[in-house]
Formats: sequence, C-alpha cells, structure tokens
Amino acid sequence: MGKKLKRRSFIGNISAAVIGTVTLGACANNEKDESERNAGKTIETSYVNKISENLKMPRDLVMKLLDQKVNNYMQISYNCAQSSFLALKEQFGLKGEGVLKALTPLTGIAERGETCGAVIGPLMAFGLIYGRGENNLADWDRYRESLIPSGKFCKLFEEEYGSTMCHDIQNEKFGRCYHLTKPEELKKFQEDDATTQCSAVVRKGVRIAAGIILDGAMVE
Repeated sequence: MGKKLKRRSFIGNISAAVIGTVTLGACANNEKDESERNAGKTIETSYVNKISENLKMPRDLVMKLLDQKVNNYMQISYNCAQSSFLALKEQFGLKGEGVLKALTPLTGIAERGETCGAVIGPLMAFGLIYGRGENNLADWDRYRESLIPSGKFCKLFEEEYGSTMCHDIQNEKFGRCYHLTKPEELKKFQEDDATTQCSAVVRKGVRIAAGIILDGAMVE
C-alpha cells in the first residue's frame, strides 16, 4: 500500500469505524446508555474476530470462498456493485446493510459506462474498515490513511483491466461497449453472456480487495 497498516492501527480503525456507525445520533456530549455501549462492543468483537479467522486460514481458501460468494450473489442480483460488496461484507464480518441497499444503482454508475461496480463495492468495504464516521468527520489523518489501501486497489485493478471504467472493461471483455440504458443494448449485453463475463471481473476485484485487507491486518 506504500504504507502498511500495523495490526494495532488496523484494529484501531476497525474499532473507530464500527463505533462510529453505532453512535450516530448520539448527543453532543457523547452520553450513551449502557445498551449502546454493549452493542458497540459486540459488533467490534465480531468484526475483529472475523478478520482474525481469515488470517488463520490458507489464503487460497479465503479466495475460493470469496469466489463462491461472488458467483452466488451475481446469479441472484446481476449487480456487480452489490455482489462485490456483499462477498467482502460476509467474508470479513462487516456491517453495512444500508450500504448494500445504497449500491443498488451503482453498476457502472447507473449503467452509464462509468466506474465499474466491481470497483465501487470494494471501495465501500474499505470505507467501513478504514474510514471515518459522523463522530470523527474532522479526522484528516484517517481520511488520508483510507486512501492508501483504496489507491492500491484502484491501481491493481487498473493494471488488470487497463481501466476502472465500465465501458473500457466491456471493450476489453466483449470487444465492444454497450449503452445499457437502451433496452435493445441491454438485451444484447445479456445475450452475450454478461453475467459470466462480469462475474469474472467481480471475482478479480474482490480477490484484490481481500488481499489488501489481509495484508493490512498482518503484523509487520
């Protein structure tokens, strides 16, 4: 990543990110009842433990499990953004049902041929792990640090496909791009086995993201 996060820093980011999601709407004086505090601890423990479980597993097995998740969710949703995020969310114990729902129209940015959903989904996962919430929105360092794994992901994805843009990836995979907002183009895209071709891209994106997450959680 240019700068590897130490395990201590990684766990700290996890804790802050998760607690941030739990304490939205807390009073300005940060007074929270006992149930909120306990809920935050439960989520944090689950999150950290899931990452630790993955670190103990053979890397190849983690990737195969992610491949299976991607294939399953792509067959269900036909949505690269949601499938990539959901595979990472499930594998690493991330919270973010609202994020999953929000990703619904972000396949190639509303099918306009812009940023690929297989890029957007993993970036959302990175945001949950490395990002900042409402309670620490002014944390400039965390914002800058979140760009390290995210930037590495985009670089590696771009090296694989030459671009992070949906239309460019379509050209690489199909030899042409499709204007999916037009019904006849969408039909042609589906006839050209879009799910199979796009699933391969999603699997690759998720594998890249998972490698960065696991490497970032390792002790230097």
